[in-house]
Amino acid sequence: MCGIAGIWRKRNPVGALDLSDIARMMQALAHRGPDDHDSWNNGRLALGHRRLTIIDPSPAAREPMLTACGQGVLVYNGEVYNYRALRQTLEAEGRVFRTASDAEVVLQALHHWGPEKAVPQFDGMFSLAYFDARNEALWLTRDRLGIKPMSVAETGERLIFASEDKALLACDGFPCNVDARELTLRLAWQSRDSSYSLFDGIERLPPAGLWKITRDGIEKRCFWHVLDVLEPARITGDISSDAEHLATLQALLEDSVGLHCIADTSIASACSSGVDSGLITALAKRFRPEIHGYVVDPKLGRSEAANAERTARHVGVNLRRVPVDKNRFLELWPRVVWHLESDGWHASQVGLLALAEQCRADGVKVLLTGEGADELFGGYLWQATSMRMWRPWSWPGRLLRSRRSLDRKFERLRYAPYRTSLANGYGRDRNMVLRALAPELNFLQMKIFERLEPVTPLADRAFLGSCLYDLYSHLQDLLHRHDRLSMAASVELRVPFLENRLIDFAIHLPRQQKYRRKTGKWLLKKVAEKHLPHQNVHAAKMGFDMSSDFTAGTQTLLHGGFLRDVMKWPASSLEDLIDLARRDEPSRLRLVGMELFLRLHVGGQKIENLTEALHTACRDAG
Repeated sequence: MCGIAGIWRKRNPVGALDLSDIARMMQALAHRGPDDHDSWNNGRLALGHRRLTIIDPSPAAREPMLTACGQGVLVYNGEVYNYRALRQTLEAEGRVFRTASDAEVVLQALHHWGPEKAVPQFDGMFSLAYFDARNEALWLTRDRLGIKPMSVAETGERLIFASEDKALLACDGFPCNVDARELTLRLAWQSRDSSYSLFDGIERLPPAGLWKITRDGIEKRCFWHVLDVLEPARITGDISSDAEHLATLQALLEDSVGLHCIADTSIASACSSGVDSGLITALAKRFRPEIHGYVVDPKLGRSEAANAERTARHVGVNLRRVPVDKNRFLELWPRVVWHLESDGWHASQVGLLALAEQCRADGVKVLLTGEGADELFGGYLWQATSMRMWRPWSWPGRLLRSRRSLDRKFERLRYAPYRTSLANGYGRDRNMVLRALAPELNFLQMKIFERLEPVTPLADRAFLGSCLYDLYSHLQDLLHRHDRLSMAASVELRVPFLENRLIDFAIHLPRQQKYRRKTGKWLLKKVAEKHLPHQNVHAAKMGFDMSSDFTAGTQTLLHGGFLRDVMKWPASSLEDLIDLARRDEPSRLRLVGMELFLRLHVGGQKIENLTEALHTACRDAG
């Protein structure tokens, strides 16, 4: 897990300005790799790397890493967990290794097989830049679901790229301009963080992006997309018994957790009271007997720490509570926004940063979490609600409606088939939403629904489609949040549910294996029953919420701020917006969070000054 940076010159060779910018970018990414750093340049390319040592801490594994012939160069962020199997294959084909690192396996695979063959074989989380001097080609790529980030910008004669936007902003003369359209989309509650930047001129490499850059320009493609790999016939033709599915999922999870426990450093888990992180903790205990868990323990509102203790006792791990009171919350909130490079729209994000900082203070570099299970196995309420939207076509509901009425309703719903669809209105209103907001995501809903056409009944098709769509919407925000906030404390966060074989297995499960008898994640919970307390497995889903009292009063920060000016809201509307933020916590988090973002990046204010401003706002609110 590291930070990477690079500058590609379109014509002229790399010069002093480029090397200075690489140094500035690496400094901006110091939190991602505090253990080591180095740089490399040759001709039109300069590369920088910040290292967080996880696998093979020896100096020989330092990056940028070159092949023995000097014709291949790599900077790499992440972990490819099947690197040992890939290494055996490469050695059988005559490749010789100098280190025990996964980075060298990645480099050798790219150089020996070529990126188009090698990258789809990587099982893990990664973003990387690989330069092949044999044909003067630079390759940029990112893992299939976008767990690890990469930001890119073209500036005249240069293409610059790095792990975070702030590294690009550190380059000499790079303008720090906010994209008003993106800001509007965030305020409209769009899931945007992983794939889109709030800064004008910065592009995020999409999940599974595979870009080839040469003197002729940029060739953009993706090596994986759920629309390309989804086989509806596997779903409709599934004849496996519950017991067979259960055994398969158990084996896949054990294999994935075992791979995710490979590290030459200490490992812990985020162990909440829920099924997902609890199951990961229980399985990880088999591979790392010394593992311990962490849970955030808010001092306002509800805490899940007591229920998490039940899981910890059951699986035999020590659980460390991470307390968060209001003072700690207001201290961390501006830091959250700084590292997210967005508005920090969910109060739980502060809890995650507090947890990551405690890990680092305890000397823990790797943290396992349960992200991805709800999307893959059907754990969200809105997925079940999407299914209910399509029940009029099921017996006996279809007997109560005419064929003509059902056809009209189908034509309307097929363009907005899920509960989370923004365009659930009629005709003209729906089309305005699709055109004006985020067409690339909104039309993806329809494409997934159409791809699942062989699946019946329509309610099952909608449920499965909603799960798949969440991989590109809700999950993207979660992955962005987890990468940025764990790396803010120099901690690598691993997500064992998002392993290649598990993804393939889950996207081809029938609805009955995901949602049965009003129970979401049905199959996953059957596995969990073998490892976790029954009470925790079947408790109502709570999510990781934090009390609205943590942010109460902060809405007065909107007085005299930047948000109204950027959005060009009339002054007369400001009091109404502040009143809305006072009454409605989601609006308060969005509006105040965006104000913090603008004060940090447009106003140049310091994090500690914004913490004091939040305290003042709370006092002014009475």
